Amino acid sequence: MKKFINAVIYGHGDAKEILVENGVIKSIGKNLGPTDEIVDLGGKLVTAPYVDPHIHLDYVYTLSELGKTGAGSGTLFEAIEMWPKFKENLTIDSVKKLALKGIKDEVSQGVQYIRTHIDVTDPNFTALKAILELREELKNIVEIQIVAFPQEGMYTYRGGRDLVEEALKMGADVVGGIPHYEPAREFGEKSIHDIVELAIKYDKLIDVHCDETD
Repeated sequence: MKKFINAVIYGHGDAKEILVENGVIKSIGKNLGPTDEIVDLGGKLVTAPYVDPHIHLDYVYTLSELGKTGAGSGTLFEAIEMWPKFKENLTIDSVKKLALKGIKDEVSQGVQYIRTHIDVTDPNFTALKAILELREELKNIVEIQIVAFPQEGMYTYRGGRDLVEEALKMGADVVGGIPHYEPAREFGEKSIHDIVELAIKYDKLIDVHCDETD
């Protein structure tokens, strides 16, 4: 049994001590009694793990692969325009390498739950396959929730809607979308209906990019 003392414990008032056995919290309170080992936290904050509700693990650290000349102006929509050509050279290993670096950064800062959008407008599903593998490999460290995200649009990209559905069959947890990136308003509206229908059909959650324009 290990006891952590002098902790600032979020949500537990003036409690200052935590008893831990085999990595599991057994008790939180004051004056919890003697233990085999004592760790003095010196007033550091103890809180529940953090949640990152929005990241693109297939994009993290890709700037390092582009180099300064390939990064353009750094605006969002220029990056979106550059992505299709860049992803042609992705491999499962290259996606896993950069994504793992990003995940390690998150976990080191207390994040234990990650929702990641993954571009599925790719008939090879390279990025999706990579993150599905990481989700399984890291399941005892971090919980990863995958959004089937049609970066190039359900209708702007030929067959995009069907690719989203296939991604759900492969194991994605959430239906994504980007209605303002569709070729016309009517297709944006149609994509929203499709998103809801797919979520109902496969009993999935919904997470749509809908806050990037006025």
